[in-house]
Amino acid sequence: MKKLLCLNENHPVVAALHQRLIDDTTIHLQELTSNFQDSSAYVKVLPAVNWILAALGPNDVDLDFEALFAGIDEVQPPISHFVMLSYAGIDDELNQQPVYPGVKDFKEFIKQQRYAVKIVDEAEIPYSVIRLPRVVTQVSANYRLFNEGQKMPNGHISANIVARLVLKAFKDNQFVNQSIGVING
Repeated sequence: MKKLLCLNENHPVVAALHQRLIDDTTIHLQELTSNFQDSSAYVKVLPAVNWILAALGPNDVDLDFEALFAGIDEVQPPISHFVMLSYAGIDDELNQQPVYPGVKDFKEFIKQQRYAVKIVDEAEIPYSVIRLPRVVTQVSANYRLFNEGQKMPNGHISANIVARLVLKAFKDNQFVNQSIGVING
C-alpha cells in the first residue's frame, strides 16, 4: 500500500481525487488542510509517506514549501514522487495574462509559484508540476497537454481530468521531472 499525503487548500481537484480513490485499496490518502507554513505540522504527517500532492495556493505557496521541505529534511520519508498543482502562466506560456481568484499582485504571485517549483526541483525528489488554467467541476473526457516552454491557450480544465493525471503520475510514474500544462480538449 502506498501512502499519499495531500496538502489541500480547498482545491477542487482533491475532491475529484477522493472520488477516484473510493474503491482503491492500494492507496492510503491522508490530508493536511491547514498550518501549511508550520514545519512541525508536516513532521507529524510525513512518516512513511510515499507520494505528496501539493494542491496549495494561489498565494504564499513558496512559504508553504519552505516549511514543507524543512519537515521533509527532518523526517526523511520515503517519497518516490511529488506532484505540485500550479497555475498556467508561470512559464510565460499563455498569450494573455490569466485572472485567478485571490491573486491581487500577479507579478508577486508568479515569483512565489516559480520559487516553489525551484524548491521542489532542488530537493532532488522525482516530481511533476501540473500547470492548470481555471479548474471547473464539470466532467470532461478530453484534454491537451503542453510541455514546458510550449505556448498554450488560456482555457479551463476539468477537476476529474487533473485527478486522472495525478494518478497517472503516481501509479504509472509518468511526467517525472516535467512541468506540463493542461486544458480541456
